[in-house]
Amino acid sequence: MANDVGRAMARLKHKDIRTRRRAIRTLFEANDPSTLEAFNSLLDDEDPWFVSKALDAYRMWAVSSGPEAVSALLNHDSIDVRRAGANLLDPLGVNGFSLAKRALSDEDTVVLKKAAMALLNEHTESTANLLLDHEHETVRLFGFQHTSMNHDRILDGLKDANHAVRNGALRQVLSRGIDVDLATLLPFFEAGVEPVNILIWASKHAPDEISTFAQQLNAQHAKDITDHLRNQVTSSQDPLITCLLEAKLTEPVARWILHQGKNEDELRWKLINDNDVPLIERSKLLERLIGRANEPDVQENVKAMLDSTEEELLRVACENLSTAADELSS
Repeated sequence: MANDVGRAMARLKHKDIRTRRRAIRTLFEANDPSTLEAFNSLLDDEDPWFVSKALDAYRMWAVSSGPEAVSALLNHDSIDVRRAGANLLDPLGVNGFSLAKRALSDEDTVVLKKAAMALLNEHTESTANLLLDHEHETVRLFGFQHTSMNHDRILDGLKDANHAVRNGALRQVLSRGIDVDLATLLPFFEAGVEPVNILIWASKHAPDEISTFAQQLNAQHAKDITDHLRNQVTSSQDPLITCLLEAKLTEPVARWILHQGKNEDELRWKLINDNDVPLIERSKLLERLIGRANEPDVQENVKAMLDSTEEELLRVACENLSTAADELSS
């Protein structure tokens, strides 16, 4: 078997294509990482088939062979070959950190991305700063995913020239709960960047100023906030609910309570009777009570509303509830 492998390695440079292809098949069947070096010459072959087979060999054996094998790919003139090498940086683990740092000088965005991803696993502040100081925005963006960056660098990122990098810095501010001036967050909120998380941040760090966002709230913001409330909030005692109500941002709360049970009836009726809540949302809250129309509390509140409101939409919803109550009771 050893003789077969040795002959196959020698035949990779044979002039006859069929001989070279048989040699490749023999080496793959042997599955011996020590034969990888023989594939190096095929990386420059004029036939794309042989190049692809060489890359397959590197993908199979380069990590177990060590950093030198991956370095051979990263130093190649071909972008495709360098990209293949960059894909092996993360599997190399700590053995790939030095190579990844060298790869940060590559001109190809894919190589830069893979190198930066590999360096996220080197948990040092110097590595975080290396990514954050890079000239390419792709690398800087990965820098804001690094666990070892300090707060000052995160705040500096909010002023980065690239919008994606600024957004990455913002996500770190919000997830880490870093104190920052509310005015710094407003432009992000107005642009629709992380509106829900900004409101959550404000509910914890600046609850008295959350009304500042009321004037900037648009339809998409309201939808995003509603989705968050439905997926994450289980009680009206949640700080975000409290802040939204105090800031009179009632529309998302009304849409959230639409799917809540009897335990939230106090807030439900408060919203239904609140003239500051959009009329259509109040009507929907009433319509959703159709299955509970014969309950005494519901009947009492419906009667009170019929006696007090002139809004046709609300009156129609109340009359429908009254009719439903009669049908349920009969």
